[in-house]
Amino acid sequence: MAEQTPTTREQLAKDQLAKDKEARQRIVDETTAKTEGVKPTPTQEENDRARMGEDVAVKEDDGSGPEVTPLAAKQQAQKGDKGETEKPAGSYPTRQQTAKPPASSS
Repeated sequence: MAEQTPTTREQLAKDQLAKDKEARQRIVDETTAKTEGVKPTPTQEENDRARMGEDVAVKEDDGSGPEVTPLAAKQQAQKGDKGETEKPAGSYPTRQQTAKPPASSS
């Protein structure tokens, strides 16, 4: 490997810093785009009403879309091309048995 001169190292460091800065800015831009138009939950008004003793059962829509539970997310991730859920990884076949009729005692 060729020995790097101080100027080459400085240039490499500057290039890396520029790449890092671009990556940070891209993350900030993506996060800003995702959270734009989304209100905090609960809102300050809902907090104030709850503090005064009101039962705030119906919440304002925060704009984030439907709530996805962990189970629903897992099921959605397991769906195949046809939209059917796959068998769990630990599934195994079981035997089907029917009871024999009791012996007649004649």
